Order: sequence, then structure tokens, then C-alpha cells
Amino acid sequence: MEKGFRDIEEYFLSVAENPGRNPQQKNTRPQKKTDLTKKIRNLNEKLKGKDAKIKQLYAEISKLNRKVEELEQENRELSRFREERNAVESYKEQIESLKEEIARLKSEIAEKDKKIKAYESSELPKSRVELFIEVALNSIATNITVKNGLKVLFSRRFRKDIAKEVACRPFLFESFMSALSRCSTTSKLLKRDKQDIYRIRITSPYGEFRAIYTRLDKNTIKFHRFGQRDDIYRELDASGWSLD
Repeated sequence: MEKGFRDIEEYFLSVAENPGRNPQQKNTRPQKKTDLTKKIRNLNEKLKGKDAKIKQLYAEISKLNRKVEELEQENRELSRFREERNAVESYKEQIESLKEEIARLKSEIAEKDKKIKAYESSELPKSRVELFIEVALNSIATNITVKNGLKVLFSRRFRKDIAKEVACRPFLFESFMSALSRCSTTSKLLKRDKQDIYRIRITSPYGEFRAIYTRLDKNTIKFHRFGQRDDIYRELDASGWSLD
């Protein structure tokens, strides 16, 4: 009862405050409130859908950001790779240039070697002492052949040895000729590495010298080396008594 009187009292008060209001409008308020609630609910549903879409977009943005980072990293690696490739190409060019330079130097060296061999093979003009020795040795060989029936040959090395010594010791050649004339009686056999090697002693005012020779046959001998006693033996020992 109290609630009913309160409702009637509130109704008349509201009419008094709004005299132009139609009492029938009382039934329309709940309908508007319902419509507003539906709109709010619809908006909430739409907002929920928007939130889900926003979350999805953020997730896609995160993926795209990671993809961008990966692409930037690949781009940095590609840049470094290009720099390294350019460096490699530069090194290759330098290597090719060095190879060309080496080939050119080798060609020059080969050309110089040919010239050196040509110079070595060409005979240099003989000095006056060498010419004298050449003539004298040929004369001695002829005289000994006629006198003793012994043919004497002189190697190129022997001619150089005796020319070098006689150039600074003029009377040494006379001492050699004297010793050579007694070759058959003053020779001494030296056994070296199963070789029959002979020597004759040359005593001179300049000291003791030795002339080394071998027998080619019964009537032919060949002189190979000439020099001071100690020096010539030292050289032959060092070379294993090689007479070439």
C-alpha cells in the first residue's frame, strides 16, 4: 500500500512539474531505455571486434618488424659480401699484374743467361803470356816426342795453371822445362781412388811446384794440373782428385 501511494504521489508531482506532459508517455520510457541498452550492447560488441582486429594488426606489425630486421640484416650481409667480392677482384687483378711482371722478369733473366753463356763460350783474347806458353808448350811437346819417343799432351786447365804462375814468376817456365826433360826418370806414381796419377817435381827459386799427369797409353802422357806443391795437393784433395 505504501509503495502504491508513493507511486501515485510521484506521478502527480511529476505532472505538476511538467503540466504539458502527456500521462500516456509513461509507457514509452522503458522502450527508449531498452533501445539505448541495445545500442550500447551493439557498440560494445563492435568494440570487442575492433579490439580483436587491433590485436591482430599489432601481431602483424610485429611480424613485419621482424621481417624488416631480417631484411636489413641480409642487406648488411650483402653489402659486406659485395665489399669482400670487390676486394677479391682487386686482389685477382694485382695477382695477374704480378704474374705478368714475373713472366717479364723471367724472360729478361733467360735472355741474360743466353748472353752470359754466349760470353762464356766465346774465347777471350789470350794474353801475351798465354800466347808464349801456348807456343812454348807446343814446342816442348814436339821436342820430347822426337827425343824420347814420348808424346806429350796438355789440357786446357794445365795451360791456364802454368800461364798464371809464369805471369808473375818468369823463370819458373825454365824450371818446368828442365823437369819435363827428365820426366821418365823423376816421375812418381800417386795412387788416388784407383787412379794411376803421376807427378813430377819442379824445384825453382820460387819454391816447390808439382805438375800432375796421367798415362793415356804406353807412349802418351797428358798433363792436367800445375801449381805450388801445397796448393795443388789441397785443391785436388778437396775435389776428390778430379782432374777435369
